Amino acid sequence: MMKSLLRSVVDMDTEGMDQEVLTHNFRRLRDSHIEWEDPQDEMIYKYIKEYNEKFLELPSMISVRDYFGPNGRDDTEVLERLKTIAAAEVYKRTNFSNLLQKTINNQTRLKAEKILNQASEIITKGLVIKEGKEARTLKGVKDSLLYFQEHCAPLLAAEDGTKREGNIRKDGQDVWDAYIESKTDKSKAYGKFTGLKVIDDLFQGAKKGDLHIHAGYASDGKTTMALNWAYNLVTKYRTNVFYASFEMKYKHLRTVLYVMHSANSKWEGRHPPLDYKKVRDGSLTPKEEAFFEEVIKDFTENPEYCDFHIWEPDHDVPMNEVRFKAEILNKQSELGFIVLDHGGLMEARKSKKNDNYTVELNSVLRDAKKLALQFNGGEGIPVLMLFQINRAGRVEAEKNDGIYKMNALSYANEAERSADVVTATFLDENLKREGLIRFSCLKGRDDGCFEPFNARIDFTCRRLKNITEAFNGMNTTDESENIGILDV
Repeated sequence: MMKSLLRSVVDMDTEGMDQEVLTHNFRRLRDSHIEWEDPQDEMIYKYIKEYNEKFLELPSMISVRDYFGPNGRDDTEVLERLKTIAAAEVYKRTNFSNLLQKTINNQTRLKAEKILNQASEIITKGLVIKEGKEARTLKGVKDSLLYFQEHCAPLLAAEDGTKREGNIRKDGQDVWDAYIESKTDKSKAYGKFTGLKVIDDLFQGAKKGDLHIHAGYASDGKTTMALNWAYNLVTKYRTNVFYASFEMKYKHLRTVLYVMHSANSKWEGRHPPLDYKKVRDGSLTPKEEAFFEEVIKDFTENPEYCDFHIWEPDHDVPMNEVRFKAEILNKQSELGFIVLDHGGLMEARKSKKNDNYTVELNSVLRDAKKLALQFNGGEGIPVLMLFQINRAGRVEAEKNDGIYKMNALSYANEAERSADVVTATFLDENLKREGLIRFSCLKGRDDGCFEPFNARIDFTCRRLKNITEAFNGMNTTDESENIGILDV
């Protein structure tokens, strides 16, 4: 296979392969990032790549021979390998793509087999893993599963030739094609909308590769904002969502989402939104119970809605385990959005050089950005991470009309570097009485920040709406029992 891959990107002047075909094959090969098993093959490929970057075309076999011949590097092993390559079968376009995919699949299979064997060895007798000059022994079921998750996540990524490296001056046609695609299909240009007009008008949705951090103090509406965003994506914007909850119970969030659905505009004029507390305590009236059954049926069976997968792990979770879980779900049903609730409760990468909590927490932010960028073989995905506001930041916001500053994020100086957008919510007694929640923007990498604004919130069902939208039968009273149930 490797011989034919190289043979299909080198001009022999005898096969009738023009530069367009050779270039098509080479681009696919370059973007695949396959691993060369033979060191001579790797040297030949490196020369072809460097030649292309310098001369904007691919070398002939004569040029390759001259480079490695007596007047060049005088490498007899490479010259012998070139003879074998010259005799290999040539593949063109579609056939070449199929050959490349087959090669990638074989390499992935071998890597997977090795990982499975090592995971089995960890269970049965233990395995010593070297990390630089140090070594550690993994043993038992837990170590085996964590080792498997960590090493298999990259193998689950789509092998679709997503480009992640190159000289951008040679990508003019690709850039134009991407523009035309965005012009003709706005779904390619827009990201994942929140449903809140001020935010969506400015950012046009969270794009693939974006890390959106949403911050707030305890009970400031972090989880409510995340659940509403995810709910809107599932019910309005045809997007499958993966929600990793490190604080709230799965059953708790599930009930909140079904109650939230009772505030959907389709029920307007028929029934006011249900009260979470009454659903939780089993104290709905017969009329409310009949309505709740209708809400459940619609949320469960409506074919226009997408999947909403909530995961409540029972242990501390590092980012590589989140990615492993998300990559598996993506293979089953294409994901469009990931929520991490919240970043401060995730297990940070441990550093042997530094056990400082701030450094470790900042590594969670960097890993979240990598997840957004590298998900599904570099295709990327928007990631929403919730984050905690520190007490000093809260006190300052109380004096500043509910507007937070970047230094209010606990131990998170990395947020200013890694995040594409940072927003925050604020609640006080006055806002609660009016049924409002305050939004502010701390960072907008590409589009700047929006002016602070208020959104409507129905505390009985946790539903957010734009200030111009009213709830049918909305309850704006401050029911402290309700508010304490969830991080509103």
